[in-house]
Amino acid sequence: MSSEGRQEALFEEPIGLRLRAARDKQGMSQEQAGQQLRLPVAIIDAMEREDWARLGAPIYVRSYLGSYLRLLGLPQELAAPVLAPAPAPVLVPMASRSRFRRTLDTSLRNAVYLVMTAVLVVPVVLVARHYQNAEKPLPLTLEADPSVLPALDPGFEPGPDAAPAVALATPGTQPADAGPEPIMASMAPVPKKNPSPEPPAALDAGDGLVLRFSGESWLEVNDPQGRRLERALLKAGEERRYADGEVGYVTLGNAGAVEVLHDGKVLDLAPFRAANVARFTVSSGGEPQPAR
Repeated sequence: MSSEGRQEALFEEPIGLRLRAARDKQGMSQEQAGQQLRLPVAIIDAMEREDWARLGAPIYVRSYLGSYLRLLGLPQELAAPVLAPAPAPVLVPMASRSRFRRTLDTSLRNAVYLVMTAVLVVPVVLVARHYQNAEKPLPLTLEADPSVLPALDPGFEPGPDAAPAVALATPGTQPADAGPEPIMASMAPVPKKNPSPEPPAALDAGDGLVLRFSGESWLEVNDPQGRRLERALLKAGEERRYADGEVGYVTLGNAGAVEVLHDGKVLDLAPFRAANVARFTVSSGGEPQPAR
């Protein structure tokens, strides 16, 4: 038989069946073959079932199959059909884009760039022009303006050391070469606020409600409508007097250091005290009564 006939007879039977037949002929199980080749049983079974995809890349197929063929005493030529290179994929040429399409894509891309540039640059330019065209602040001038002082205080007369008024220049009727007419902001003294109300004037001895302090104590006095008349911290030696009907409610701290008199008579604060704080109301006739 010629060599070509021997090769054709060699490849007539599938390689998987030949591998299994050769193993069974030697009385070897898949587990024993795997132990001798140091391969998992799943690899031996995959080669006998011709499941080459399970073996992985072609380099692994070549290695596993060659080792198994040597173990079973089969010729290495049996692996030739399995290891034959796969046909190269057919390359399908893609039609090139037309010149019109390339021109259209380039125009669209340039238009997008122009729009993005306008969106970013135009606001910056507008803001810069706005600040360039903004009116400059008017200059400040220091200039004495005696006419402003009498308007604020008719009885005020500036002395020789008086500070000049501060003038804010605004457009006016001055000559063109003299610049805008300043608006005078006088530095005349600000009128004082109304002074705080002084304690009620002293009444004649023996009239109304009298509070005399022999030690430091705090005081809160309200009128009959609940409005506060006085709230203060008084020292020893001070005294407060109120007319009948002027006071509606009194609270005294450190009541032991306070002497309360009504129409010249000393009142006992014991009924009105709690924790050294005395609270009492005053009737329309000026007589103290327990607070409700």
